[in-house]
Amino acid sequence: MQQFINFLTQFRVYIIFAALVIISLSLISIGNTNKIGGFRTIVAGTVGWMQHLFSWIPNPVAIKSENASLREQNIELSYEVTKLRQALIENKRYKALLQVQEEAKYPYILADVVGRNIIETRSYITLNRGKKHGALEGMSVRSDAGLVGIIIAVSDNYSVVELINNRDIKIAARLERSRFEGILVWEGGEKFLLKNIPSQSDRFDMDSIIKINDYIVTSNNSNRFPSNIPLGKIVNVEKVFNNLFLKVYVQPLANLETLEQVFIIQYIPDKERNQLITEVENKLRLRKK
Repeated sequence: MQQFINFLTQFRVYIIFAALVIISLSLISIGNTNKIGGFRTIVAGTVGWMQHLFSWIPNPVAIKSENASLREQNIELSYEVTKLRQALIENKRYKALLQVQEEAKYPYILADVVGRNIIETRSYITLNRGKKHGALEGMSVRSDAGLVGIIIAVSDNYSVVELINNRDIKIAARLERSRFEGILVWEGGEKFLLKNIPSQSDRFDMDSIIKINDYIVTSNNSNRFPSNIPLGKIVNVEKVFNNLFLKVYVQPLANLETLEQVFIIQYIPDKERNQLITEVENKLRLRKK
C-alpha cells in the first residue's frame, strides 16, 4: 500500500496529464462543437475531482522541509532554555556569594577557579588572583557553602590552593550546637572524620553532645583557619568496641569537585604561633623515633 501511495505521489502530475490528453483526444474525435462545449464542463469538473482525490496524499518534499525547519526551531529553543537555566544558576550563586560578603568577619577577594591538579594524591586548584590582588600564602579559601582549602603558593596573578581533602590537613573544629571540639581530617572517600570525640564522659552525656545533622565550624583554637567558617554536617556516629573515641563521619558542605568561584579570606595566621607549634610537633616526632 505504501509503495502504491509513493507511486501516486511521485507520478500524480503525469497521471493527471495523461487523463487530460485522453479526454482531449476523445473530444477532438467527436468533432461536434456543441458537444465539445458540454464536455468542457465535464472535463473541468473531472479535473477538480481528481485534484481533490489526490490532495490527501502527503508531499514528502514539503514534509521533509517542514521537519528540518521544526528541528532548527527545537535547537534554538533548546539553546534558549539552557541559557535561562544557566542564568538562574548564576543568579542563585551570586546571591549566595553576596550573602557571604555581607556576613564576612574579614575582607574577602572573589576569585575564579582556572585550574585543577592532583599531585601525589593531593588535590589543588589554581585561582586567577595573586599578590597584585592582595592574595598571600597562608590565606584560607572558602566557597559560599564552606571551607575549601588554604593558599600554599602565590605569584603576581595566580594562587595555588591545597584543598582540605588532603591527608596532611588537620582542622580544629567545633560542634556548632554543643560547642564541643575535635579535629577534622580526611582519610579518603567522600566523607571526613571528626576525631577526638570521646565515646564516654563523666561530665557530659555524649548522646546529647553530638547528634546526626549537627553542623561543625572552624574552632577559635585553630592556628591556620579563621573561626566560624562552616565545615560540614555530621551524617553518622559509630561507637567502636574497646575504643575511647567515637567514629564521627562528616559530609563537607563545600562541593570540592564543582568549584567555580571562591573567596580568599584576607586573614593571615600568627606566624610566631605557627612556628612554635611546628617546632613542638617536630620534637615529638623525633622522640617517637
